[in-house]
Amino acid sequence: MKNIYFILSVSIWFLLGCGGNSSNGTNYYSSSAPSSSDSTTGKAGSMARFDVVGDYLYTINSTQMDIFDISDPSSPTNISKVRLPWDVETLFAYGSYLYIGSSSGMYIYDNTIPTQPTKLTTFTHAQSCDPVVVQQDIAYVTLNSGSSCWNNSGINRLEIVDVKDPTTPILLKQVDMWEPKGLSIDNNILFICDGSAGLKVFDVNKTEDNGTTLVDISPLSNESSIDCYDVITSNNHLIISNSQDIRQFDYSSFPMQELGRVK
Repeated sequence: MKNIYFILSVSIWFLLGCGGNSSNGTNYYSSSAPSSSDSTTGKAGSMARFDVVGDYLYTINSTQMDIFDISDPSSPTNISKVRLPWDVETLFAYGSYLYIGSSSGMYIYDNTIPTQPTKLTTFTHAQSCDPVVVQQDIAYVTLNSGSSCWNNSGINRLEIVDVKDPTTPILLKQVDMWEPKGLSIDNNILFICDGSAGLKVFDVNKTEDNGTTLVDISPLSNESSIDCYDVITSNNHLIISNSQDIRQFDYSSFPMQELGRVK
């Protein structure tokens, strides 16, 4: 099953990053698609174990990160490897950092030197599956107690973390969820695939109070009929994947309009 989800994530990444066309004729070419960092050429889902930053592709497995030079797309080269903790699961690039989700916490790596990321710190949480996305110095982490995560002994919640100082992450808020998996954020709209509870959409309000960051979220839409495993946002277009299909929606207004699907 993990292989199916990986293929879906790769397919979505190429759709957004390599000129795929949607059913309504919109072209999501890499030069216009938003990305997890300013120099990223595509956009992977939050459950993905890879990301692209500039001329480099980063992939992770259970023991290491492999870094590929893709400046010549016809001849990618594995140029370096970085040893990782044993429980890593997902990878998300943002700014000069790599955020790696694991079953025990979120690892933050400094990616100033693209060929040799360096671990800065670990944000520890309860033992649960853990994808992560980041926007404007705020990390959004979903924890779920799926069967692959410590034999259903984990917890189900959203954690919101201040990563303005990446060496000292600060937990800002915890929100109970049903069984969250993939997630994505676009400006002030947060999308979370919450298991059998469907796709949940939240309005995010970030403020500063005397140097303290505050983040509040409020329900915007609850799409309980939408089954999703992972989600990607791009220019008011939402792409979701599950084990059966890939669906695309327009979220410029709610309720969302479905644009098409591929099985």
